[in-house]
Amino acid sequence: MKKLMTMLFVAGFATGAFAYNDDKAVEIRQTEPAKVVVAVAEAPAGTLVVKIMDSENNLVLRDRISKTEAFAKRYDLNALPVGQYSVEVSDVNGTLRTATFNTAVKTKPVVFSRVTQIGENQYRLLVSNLEAKDVTVQIFDGDKLIHTEEVNNPQGLHKVYTIERPGFPDAISFKVTTSGGFETYVASK
Repeated sequence: MKKLMTMLFVAGFATGAFAYNDDKAVEIRQTEPAKVVVAVAEAPAGTLVVKIMDSENNLVLRDRISKTEAFAKRYDLNALPVGQYSVEVSDVNGTLRTATFNTAVKTKPVVFSRVTQIGENQYRLLVSNLEAKDVTVQIFDGDKLIHTEEVNNPQGLHKVYTIERPGFPDAISFKVTTSGGFETYVASK
């Protein structure tokens, strides 16, 4: 317990060393994968300095801002290599706020699919296809393929399947594949 309390104290002390401004007068937000906004909620006391550094602590950008009112400024880092960057906002008294972000594009699933059992031998398959690609649905009873179907609706599908005399009702699974290369197995829960 003593070790935990010591670690919490050190973490709190280290956090305080990085930013003396505990309120939200200065915010740093990542708005897109390679874009960040520095927002200052009230008029700064003097010139602010914004530094953006890469993962090896090399200075990528330095911006001196002299404003007499609240402001927000966006920084576009699309021309830089994908990676981790840190942003520091400081004034003559020291560091006001720091933040670290990653410019790697976070991809969302191209296809969302879900199976729900709605009856003894009935299963509802929902497929939302965000890209215009054909969808192939394969139904397995255990490891045996019992049905294959191509769906040309690029937006997806919502369909109820009735499976006559399943050998293993708990082992019914669906394989959803798109012509764009997406593939997943889904089963009812």
